[in-house]
Amino acid sequence: MSRPLVSVVMSAWNEEKYVGKTIESILKQTFTDFEFIIVNDGSTDKTQQVLDDLASRDKRIKIIVNEANMYIARSLNRGIQSGQGEYVAIIDAADVAHPMRLEKQVRFLQDHRDVYLVGTYAYWVDEGGGIIGEWKVPQVIENSKLYIPQIAVHPSIMIRKELFDKIGFYDVNSDVSVEFELYLRVSRHRLGIANIPEFLTYVTLRDKGVTHTNLRTIQWNQFKIKLQYLPYFLSFWNVFSTLRSFVGLLLPYFLLKRVVIRSVSRKN
Repeated sequence: MSRPLVSVVMSAWNEEKYVGKTIESILKQTFTDFEFIIVNDGSTDKTQQVLDDLASRDKRIKIIVNEANMYIARSLNRGIQSGQGEYVAIIDAADVAHPMRLEKQVRFLQDHRDVYLVGTYAYWVDEGGGIIGEWKVPQVIENSKLYIPQIAVHPSIMIRKELFDKIGFYDVNSDVSVEFELYLRVSRHRLGIANIPEFLTYVTLRDKGVTHTNLRTIQWNQFKIKLQYLPYFLSFWNVFSTLRSFVGLLLPYFLLKRVVIRSVSRKN
């Protein structure tokens, strides 16, 4: 049996309410030469039942079960290492892919050999799927302005698998903001990052979840990562961005939460 061109990798932890919708969006892709590796990261709800049901209908789905919760970095690494594809596409449980997402990203990487990681624009959606905002990211990433709020939308990215041979996998010591650390490491190795300026991903903004409840932890981890990589990307903007993250740590939690919610819940 020939190897698939793309390995779609997803980690799911207690996502019985949303994961089916996410899986269906991948199975309905116009690009079909993929395997779908789903890591059940120690779920205690009915996530496994949902996964088993959908896997019985489509042989492209492969399920890996963590006996205990290993968190996002270890789970994604486990899924990536088991994949056979030339490209790795990441999606988060609860988020949805546009039907042409994989097709357009494969074509982009085939046409741009200097790019190792490509993302897309995304819509913020509420828990009912209604669009509440737009998440736009730069088409081209400049090291002098690397410390922007988002380099790429993590559940939208596709990566050349050879990148992991060059720089390693997700950093398990940065389990929050793992994508930000990965982006900086990619740029430090002078490997190209780009974004397709099309809305090919729908990211669910939930009242409960990492976006809100772990906001302080996210802010602290991003500040530490910025400090770690600042000597490699020294510029006025990057220094200013690092200081701004420090100021964010000093804000009261309710104010920090309000700033973030207002920034993602407003259409551009």
